[in-house]
Amino acid sequence: MRRRAVVLVAVLAAGCGEAPAASEAPPVERETATVERTDLVDRESLSGTLGYADPGVLGAGVAGTLTALRAPGTVVTRGHSLYAVDGAPAAFLLYGALPTWRDLQPGMTDGEDVRQLERNLRALGYDPGTVDDDWDWETTAAVKAFQADRGLETDGTLTRGEVVFRAGATRMGEAKADVGDAVGGGRPLAELSATDREVVVKLDARRQQLARRGDEVTVELPTGETAKGRISSVGTVASRASEDADATVDVTIALRGRGEALDQAPVDVGFAVERSRDALAVPVKALLARQGGGYALELPDGRKVPVEPGLYADDMVEVTGDGLREGMKVVTAR
Repeated sequence: MRRRAVVLVAVLAAGCGEAPAASEAPPVERETATVERTDLVDRESLSGTLGYADPGVLGAGVAGTLTALRAPGTVVTRGHSLYAVDGAPAAFLLYGALPTWRDLQPGMTDGEDVRQLERNLRALGYDPGTVDDDWDWETTAAVKAFQADRGLETDGTLTRGEVVFRAGATRMGEAKADVGDAVGGGRPLAELSATDREVVVKLDARRQQLARRGDEVTVELPTGETAKGRISSVGTVASRASEDADATVDVTIALRGRGEALDQAPVDVGFAVERSRDALAVPVKALLARQGGGYALELPDGRKVPVEPGLYADDMVEVTGDGLREGMKVVTAR
């Protein structure tokens, strides 16, 4: 039985001729990257708090019963009221840097606050005549028209409780009083802020050199997204949260865009520690360790180019070496 099987195998082999050569495996595609010329920035991440710029507190300018208060998160624009007392709207928002320190009325002395009021009247569509420091009959007419459109007494006078000046559109924050409360005498009604987002970092006072006004930073938001910001101010007076705590200064960062809707949310801020401008760089995974020390980059044809690594930042590394140029393709590890 065994012999017959051997013969059969031999016949089959003879009939088939030479066994076909094994097919070659297809070449493995290797990942490559391009040598880039870019600016690298190594950053140190510190904790910060995301909030709104220009915080303040709205105080009651008139006495009576609080009958309406804008909800937290509401954005109020020029010409609209912030709250109501005894059923009458109060604290109409106008834009400007000067606070309302006196009643605005006919016969008042010249001042920058008159110019500020007239600028707002014109922006709202009321003609105060020439916008200047002088209150004249045209100013009175414009104020009366403003009052008539808002159901106010058209006496041509705006008292300190009737208007509030802030830098721009204002966001209502946490309420400090409830509808139905008796208010007056400057009682806090609500927190206020601008609509611009900002981040505050409590920076160790010994490390002030890390933050310079105008420097760009990165901000990792609670969503996981990264936004860009710029340092708008660095505090000059150090403070301590407690007797045992290290002294810190406030670093304020203006955030580009509106960012998250959350207020007082924790964020991570990346401060620049070291920079390399106009550097040739490749992904870190393109570096190839050489026997005996040092590094090289491998070209797609298998050749090796010795390089000296420099600054590491954001999964990239600065490289220098003879024969290295922008645009070259190099092999990277998978």
